[in-house]
Amino acid sequence: MKDSAELGLNKTPTQLHPAMTQSMVEGCEEFPPHAEAMAIDAFDMRKSYIKDSEQLGSVPIPSTLRGVVKTGVQAMQGNSPTVLIDKLGQRLAFERSGVRLYDALITKCQAAEPSLDIGVLEQFRNDEAEHFALVRDCIIAMGGDPTAQTPCADSSGVAAMGLIQVLNDPRSSIPQCVEAILIAELADVASWDLLVQIVREANLNGYIEKFQQAKLTEDHHMDTIKKWLELLTLNNDSSAGNLEDAASEEGYF
Repeated sequence: MKDSAELGLNKTPTQLHPAMTQSMVEGCEEFPPHAEAMAIDAFDMRKSYIKDSEQLGSVPIPSTLRGVVKTGVQAMQGNSPTVLIDKLGQRLAFERSGVRLYDALITKCQAAEPSLDIGVLEQFRNDEAEHFALVRDCIIAMGGDPTAQTPCADSSGVAAMGLIQVLNDPRSSIPQCVEAILIAELADVASWDLLVQIVREANLNGYIEKFQQAKLTEDHHMDTIKKWLELLTLNNDSSAGNLEDAASEEGYF
């Protein structure tokens, strides 16, 4: 598999299809994306779908005595236990997706060039699995059920599907896969930062430091993946051997 873009018979430019391009423009004018310019009928239809839709799932009612007590304590402290459980469920779903993303990248690197350091990728994959276990244990400690899919977990799972498709596509190059991983790591870092704040406000003292450490680990993932992408992009005409030599000099691999 080649890792750099090449000239070819690309059929997507609109200049090659003037008639279809004009039809597309006319369709956009008839159904514009912005409500202000939208035809009344189309706007009313979209608005009715939004108003009449149900929520994207719900946070499950505690099914254990511990869960009921923990929820009651959080509520008495002025916190929102549903927000905490929802965001914990979201991290659980995303960390699970992170494991799958790194598994796919490891497979890709075993079959294609230029290959990244498999040992580093395996460590990152194990980190994601450990973070999954950490969040799972936190949910259980609160009396929740980690198998429940919360609304934010549902949303995160759908968002990660596109990234997983990129990694599992046989045609995607190593740089393209690394860029998909970077998108996931950027979201992961921001989400862990928010979760640390939520856990601190909930006074879950046993998990604040553990979550902070998880956030630092994700920072390291993000920095490493970002450097790899820069190196792969700036050396897109190099062979795998030259890339590894350059990476070793910079300390990226």
